[in-house]
Amino acid sequence: MTDRPALIVTGVGAHADPWHGLAATSEALAGVLAERMPVRHLDTEQVADGATLTDAALIVVNISGDLATDAAAASAVLDPLLDAVASGIPLLAAHSASLAFRDDPRWAELLGGRWVPGVTMHPQIGWSLVQPTAPLSPFRVYDERYSHLEVDDDSALRAIHTDDGIAHALAWSRRAADGHGGVAYSALGHGVEAYRAPGNRALLHALVDELVDTVHAPTERRDGSPASHDLAAAALDYELIALAPHGSEIAATGFADRFDDGELLASGYLLLERLPTGGAALHTHGREVGRVASVDGGLRVDLPGAEIEGRLLRSADAGIALVAESGDWRSVGAGSAILLGDAWRVVVVHGPAPVKLDNRVRLLDDLRAVREMRREQQHA
Repeated sequence: MTDRPALIVTGVGAHADPWHGLAATSEALAGVLAERMPVRHLDTEQVADGATLTDAALIVVNISGDLATDAAAASAVLDPLLDAVASGIPLLAAHSASLAFRDDPRWAELLGGRWVPGVTMHPQIGWSLVQPTAPLSPFRVYDERYSHLEVDDDSALRAIHTDDGIAHALAWSRRAADGHGGVAYSALGHGVEAYRAPGNRALLHALVDELVDTVHAPTERRDGSPASHDLAAAALDYELIALAPHGSEIAATGFADRFDDGELLASGYLLLERLPTGGAALHTHGREVGRVASVDGGLRVDLPGAEIEGRLLRSADAGIALVAESGDWRSVGAGSAILLGDAWRVVVVHGPAPVKLDNRVRLLDDLRAVREMRREQQHA
């Protein structure tokens, strides 16, 4: 382990977007990097204000750019990054960093590739197979799979995935030259769950070791406090998560494309984090938007902006609705409610756009109808 820190630069303001919880993924990245070196955090505003970068062993860039808005001026943040690499400090860029600084070609030239609006895309988030270069082994990860990235010829591929028979670059590196630091990029890392995959952690360690020119033996991951399990939870379908009292049976639908390691349960862009203190936090696109907790006589929900609409507790701001399948809602304050009943059951539905939220509530109704039909067939 080196004494010099890895410096994680997190995008804020114009160097972020609505779809990535960069603060959360920077913390997850820090957990991976801490197995190699100390870690410090800066954001893009601090870089633009002149924060020192030259004391780092490695700069890690976890930023983005909102493709739905005009590109922000790049030079205040990009110039210090380019100067640091020119001074010999290596740089590792993560996931949505390929969308950043899109109106300044110097970033794509440094990175060795870029996201091309209208060309680059990703299939629906879920489990996929990643094929890294030797000696790393293929691994599965719950993540977005960027596809059709533009990659320079002199970028050395470090990992690919295959979609519809076409191989797509997921990670690459570029050797240092003329006193500059080397550069690497990994397209993985949309959500915190991606950094829990041992194979992805090994890929990041390999990229870091290549950049800082060190050799490390594999290290075991350090886990935090165990999560509480006072709630039963299961993913019913894409962005539908059922909750019930601990010990309850939650009917399975055969939906397999979910991530669940006992602490985090992700279905699409809806994530439930089981908390050590009890209850769970609800996240949308990497940002915590509310909490649920089992209380005497029911389930308490704190979801800013939420209002009761019949069997729904709905927050347009969060793009989340909780659909009561058993129990009755009672408001206990602005954005807070209790689902009353010892045998309460609720399904968390994620949109986030209103039309998508409505469609997924209808999907839940369809799933319920299918269950009833199966019961009738079994008793016919």
